[in-house]
Amino acid sequence: MDAILQTLARELERSPEHVQNVVTLIDEGATIPFIARYRKELHGSMDDQLLRQLAVLISRNFQLIWNQKLTLGSLILQAPLMVLVIKLVGEPDCFTSNLINIGSRTVLFIVCAMASFMGLLNSYREICKDREIIFREASVGVSLLATVLSKAITLFLVEAVQAGILTAGFVEIIHIPQNHLLLDTNVEIFITIFLLMAASSAMGLLVSASLKSSEAAVLLVLVLIIGQVVFSGVMFSMTGALTAISYIIVCRWGMGALGASTDLNDRLSWLKAGLDSPMYDATVPNLVHSWQMLGLITLVCVAAAWLVLYIGFNRKKG
Repeated sequence: MDAILQTLARELERSPEHVQNVVTLIDEGATIPFIARYRKELHGSMDDQLLRQLAVLISRNFQLIWNQKLTLGSLILQAPLMVLVIKLVGEPDCFTSNLINIGSRTVLFIVCAMASFMGLLNSYREICKDREIIFREASVGVSLLATVLSKAITLFLVEAVQAGILTAGFVEIIHIPQNHLLLDTNVEIFITIFLLMAASSAMGLLVSASLKSSEAAVLLVLVLIIGQVVFSGVMFSMTGALTAISYIIVCRWGMGALGASTDLNDRLSWLKAGLDSPMYDATVPNLVHSWQMLGLITLVCVAAAWLVLYIGFNRKKG
């Protein structure tokens, strides 16, 4: 949530405190006109029109999801289906049994990969399918910034629910060691899965803003999915230029965070399989750094999506 607020603050050129105040007022049931007119001391006189556009666009996005039954069904079923996959392939005692080989790292990677795939699939069509509509609306005064942020916020809210379902299923099926590194271990896992989805969906928005058709976007999404697998640091160690590539791979940071929360290195060291890595160090700095990198990827991709759309609109207008 802090990452989203920071993005809003930077793009709206307002202080994070003002943005947080507006979010709090909306959560408390205050209307946009009330906030804009009578709570100026809390939001620093933020533009009434921009606030209205954000609220209207977010509401419209949810209405579109509700009306499109195929999309709604997909969003509802994704997380339960992923939980079913974990049930089918995951070994419940992979973190605790002396009889099981390296299933602990494998099951964490499955969770990371599924969260990343879900985020990409949720978002890769969001802008390109409505590109002409977005440009027509922009030509009559609808902010491109409000459009991109509304899509991002809508996705993040949906993915918070999906992450909750996936986390609940995962910790119910797999017996996770409760290390309580920074927070409750299950809460840490939820935060990591949510940040994975958010970063992946932000990447999907950037892809969607960069291309004019869903068909073209599918090809780039496939490349990104392959990249998540190959450069995650799970299949082989990253060295040289590969290390630099891995810094933009969300699965790499997801594995780092999940590995820290579950003390994966302790398990891998005991197995003596040579798979333990500083990437999985069970330390608060490693966990927080992994979260920060996922948040940074999210911020950069959302900002880049807006910039690409802005440039495209100006080129078309010019």
